[in-house]
Amino acid sequence: MKILEKIKFKDAIFIPLVGIMFGNIIGSITTFFAYQHDLIQSMTAWLQGDFSMILAGRYELLYISVPLLAIAYFYANKFTIAGMGEDFSTNLGLNYKQIINLGLIIVAVATSVVVLTVGLIPFLGLIIPNIVSIYRGDHLRKNLPHTAVLGAVFVLACDILGRVVIYPYEIPIGLTVGVIGSGIFIYLLLRRKAYV
Repeated sequence: MKILEKIKFKDAIFIPLVGIMFGNIIGSITTFFAYQHDLIQSMTAWLQGDFSMILAGRYELLYISVPLLAIAYFYANKFTIAGMGEDFSTNLGLNYKQIINLGLIIVAVATSVVVLTVGLIPFLGLIIPNIVSIYRGDHLRKNLPHTAVLGAVFVLACDILGRVVIYPYEIPIGLTVGVIGSGIFIYLLLRRKAYV
């Protein structure tokens, strides 16, 4: 957030670009240390989204996300207002920076817990909320249950497909969601261009 505040151009396209750049810097530092300690292959295997190693004693960390979900649901209306911009939020008496920072903390901790437990699951947080928003609008509090259910159904369908395609072996969930999710993402982009 401090980096974004220093950017002169406040165009919305710069926000994800700064996030991608910052993420790649952190990834480069991580890769450097993994290379120094001969852990690149282990790190790559660990980050690959996979449910096959999730056994009792290895998934309990996910329970940290339950109170985070409750906090996100409690602040959902404020997040919706904050999504309309800083000027609009301030005019309504909302502390914009505080709400944005709270949202970032919730997302960062929940994402960290999932990545530590399962690994990376690409496109999930990108396509599922957008699909729900297309059909239900932008009201976050009303969309949270639908997003959770659709996300769970999508991951379950991809996991079943990954277990069936080359049975008795299993395709990691990160690969299955990545392939199907990228196809859905391209469809959503082309659909948007058709309406513009």
